[in-house]
Parts: sequence; structure tokens; C-alpha cells
Amino acid sequence: VELVMVVDHAAFQNYRDLQRIRTRTLDIANQVDAFFQPLGVRVALVAVEVWSEGDRFAVGGSARAVLERFLRWRQEELLPRLPHDNAQLLTGVHFEDISVGMSTQGSMCSPARSGGVVMDHSISVLVVASTVAHQLGHSLGMSHDSAGRFCDCGDLRQDRGCIMASPTGLTPGLSFSNCSRQDLERSLRRGRGRCLSNIPEPQRLVGSPRCGNGFVELNETCDCGLSLECTDPCCNSSSCQLMPGAECSSGDACCQDCQLRRAGHLCREPLGECDLPEFCDGVSPRCPPDAFLQDGQPCAGRHAVCFGGTCATYEGQCQQLLGTGASPVSSSCLASLNAKGDERGHCGQLPNGSYIACAQRDAGCGMLQCHEHWRVGGGKGAVGGSRGADAMPPQTPWQVCLQQRCQDISVLGDQQCQSKCHGHGV
Repeated sequence: VELVMVVDHAAFQNYRDLQRIRTRTLDIANQVDAFFQPLGVRVALVAVEVWSEGDRFAVGGSARAVLERFLRWRQEELLPRLPHDNAQLLTGVHFEDISVGMSTQGSMCSPARSGGVVMDHSISVLVVASTVAHQLGHSLGMSHDSAGRFCDCGDLRQDRGCIMASPTGLTPGLSFSNCSRQDLERSLRRGRGRCLSNIPEPQRLVGSPRCGNGFVELNETCDCGLSLECTDPCCNSSSCQLMPGAECSSGDACCQDCQLRRAGHLCREPLGECDLPEFCDGVSPRCPPDAFLQDGQPCAGRHAVCFGGTCATYEGQCQQLLGTGASPVSSSCLASLNAKGDERGHCGQLPNGSYIACAQRDAGCGMLQCHEHWRVGGGKGAVGGSRGADAMPPQTPWQVCLQQRCQDISVLGDQQCQSKCHGHGV
């Protein structure tokens, strides 16, 4: 996960020392990385932005309101100038609600939703890092460790839960549970981590190069961690150089027995019908960057289109948000809710925070409106859930949702790819 940390003006005011803030932020990110390593996930801090002169937007109100403003700023201002996978806002402002942080479930890799806000609520790096890890976990598809799930993280002291436990005011958790691991694996199988396959260039990492941190940095040919934890026979953990005769490190996808795999070896299987397989080229130890079908190609039996490597149907998004059994509301209900122009239904927000009511033709592109069924005295009850629609379900075969507007599919480019090339959408 290529992470950007943004420190707002209120958090800057708490320390008034740029170097101290940068060091603290790096320490937080390093601790978050340590939390995720047992899950096979690395978190690499690629930038720290400190708002020492003033905030880039109004930071205040509820956590949800701040999150929406931050995500809009990230998509419009931060992402175009600084490519990354996820951004977290560290704020010194106390939210009006009881939240110490908020993010969007299963939003990793989304240009519009992959980010979170975290209150700098403790002087302890460990405590704040646990909150950042919690929000990053949500972005990666992790749900809360509710009592009915029987979750265990091996750290269930009387005063401490797991990282993804519901906020209780107790000492924050320091490890992820078996439930979090299962949620992560399920999310990755569904293609939610399509942007995570690339390894950041060494010069992009924040902090000084250090042999033993698990990242291959300048003047290193491998890095298998500290000597006590290194299990790579191809890498000298003391020098971070390949062993004599080794062509690559065993941690590389296109490496076997310290030698490069032949060209054509499958190194990444497709995740879903909008993704494509990748193969070793016989020259690099790394699997090529993830590739997928062109945006706009039909999927799900022509009921949806591919966008960013995933086939995002209404039903699939509802089930991601609320679990198996969830489904979208009726089209009439959707139109009614999104025409309200409030936090329960809208087609976006203006810079001042007010909501935009959906026009009739755009109602299906506004907030995602779902309901979840459960048995109540032999009957069925329902509860609604919603989030900003970040998908491309077509209104007709020639229309798609883009930026919460119903638009002609031509905005995604030439859709005659399959008839013009042999790669069927590549």
C-alpha cells in the first residue's frame, strides 16, 4: 500500500516543528506497516504533506463531513500530482461526533474513496497508529470484529481488543484477528487490491534507506528483513545483497531457487472477469504491472461494464457494504431517496458542504442505496445502507455512471476494442 499522510493545520499547531511532525508521522506509518506485515501486506509511506500555513479545505464538523471533503480534495488535488494507493488525514480537530476516525469500506484503489481521516487523539504513536491501521483495514475490506464472529487475535487482554474491534474507549488493539485476515483475503479475491501489485521505487520512500526494513532501497539488491527473521536463502540479510550465484530474491514472483523463471510463466492470475493474467518476461524478477480490460467493456452478462479492472454491479457493491444477502433498493425508491439532496441521498457535494439533489436521469448514479433482509418473527425486516457510488453500472447498454452523472459510454473511449485487436480488450 503506497500511503500518503496529510497533517492538517490544527495538528501542526500542536507541535509547531516541521521536522518533529515528519518524524512522528514516519513513526506512525512504520508502526502501521508492522501491524500489517503478519497479514502479508506492506505499507510504504511515499509522502508526508503538512499544512503548516493553513488547511486546504474546512476541517471541522462530524467525521463523515470531514471525510467527504478530504476525499474530494484528494481526488481533485492530491492524486493528480502525487500517485498513491491510499491517503490518511491526521487532524488535530476534535470531531463533533464520538468518532476518532472514519473511512469507506472496501475502497482501496478507488480514486474517489480510498482514504480516511484520523484524529490525532493521543501523544502515543502506538495509539494513533492503531487507529490509522483500523481505518486502512476498512479500506482493505475489513469489517469490525463483532461479538458474533468469534474473532481472536491472540491479544485479548482484559483492557485490549483487536485492531478491527469496534471503538470502545479501551486500549487500542495491536494485532489483527483471524476475522480480519479472512475479510482481507475475500476482498483481494474480489479484485479490491488491484493497485497493490506494484512495488514503489526506492527513491519514493520517505525516510533514510535502512538494510533490514524489508524494502529494497538504493544500493540494495534484496532485503529480507533483520537477520533473525530472514528466511530467504538468496539474500544476505547483513548486506542486503544477493548471495553469490543468485539472480533474484525468493520473495520475487518471477524467481525460483534464486534463478529467474522462464518467460511466459504465469505470475498473477486474473481476479474477476475484468482482470487479465500477467506472465514473467524472463528478464525481471518482478511480475509485470497489473493489466485489465479496457474501461467500458461489458461484464456480468452485459448488465455492467468494466471500470478500473473490476465489474462493479449494484448488487455486488451492496453485498460488499452490508454482506451476503444485501441487495439494491427498487429504482423508484432509489430515485426518491437520491432526489432529496441530503446526507441520506444525493449526487455529490458542493465545496461548501451542501448536498446536490440528483436529477431524475442521474438518480441511479448518486448514493448507493441498499437494503439487508433478516427474519423478524417469521417475516422480513430491512435496513438501508449507503455510500457514494463509485461504480459503472449502465443505465442502458450505452450509458454509464461517472462522477455521479449518467453519461454516454463514449466518455470512456473507443468501445470497438475487441473487433480491432486480438487481445480482446487489452
